[in-house]
Amino acid sequence: MVKPQTWLAGVAGLLLALSAAAGELVVLVDDSTEMPQANIVNGQLQDGLHRDIGLELAAHLQLDVRFRILPRKRLIAALEQGQGDVVCLALPQWMPGPTLRWSRPFLDNQDLLLSSRQAAPRSKLADVAGQPVGTVLGFAYPEMLQQLGSGFVRDDAHGMYDNLRKLAAGRVQHVVTNRLYLDYQLAHGLRLPPLQPALVISQYRNRCALSPRSLITRSELDRALAAMQQDGVFQRMLRHYR
Repeated sequence: MVKPQTWLAGVAGLLLALSAAAGELVVLVDDSTEMPQANIVNGQLQDGLHRDIGLELAAHLQLDVRFRILPRKRLIAALEQGQGDVVCLALPQWMPGPTLRWSRPFLDNQDLLLSSRQAAPRSKLADVAGQPVGTVLGFAYPEMLQQLGSGFVRDDAHGMYDNLRKLAAGRVQHVVTNRLYLDYQLAHGLRLPPLQPALVISQYRNRCALSPRSLITRSELDRALAAMQQDGVFQRMLRHYR
């Protein structure tokens, strides 16, 4: 007897193959993502870098595009089972699926630790060991875990904005965010209390994870991203959201 989950995975893979054959790129997006990465309204992707990148990729691949919004914890399985073609603005250490194929790096960002001036002065990650740090439910923080181990005390919220509100209200003294998100929110009216200088946790270039069941090859994906980079597409996107 075929197990239900095996049958469902097979059906999902068949549907994705049919979508690709019909000329469609299916882009998966984490439902907790916020601007400038994504503006999700009533389960629909309205704006943001995920949408812009998906539209540009589809144009370069000469495909139509469809966006699917899923909880972060389902993204890896959805890709592995063929329920979508790509997840972009990601890294292998955030999505450790053994069968996923990864694109070339293409968009710079930084993860930052923000700390209230009310907290004890800190100059390195080890200084916050044992203290609650505002994090996002389902997000992976490999650098924090590597450096702090059991001293990494997560205080999870649904999204980054919730964490920044907790920081502003004094409910936590430290939060992890990223440079693109923070700069966008500050430019659009976010008010934070006096902070210590931001501590850079990591610098990286985002990539796209490609489903092992996608009919799109990694070389096709890389060529599209390289063409977008050469044409200045990513820089124009970043300027648009500043």
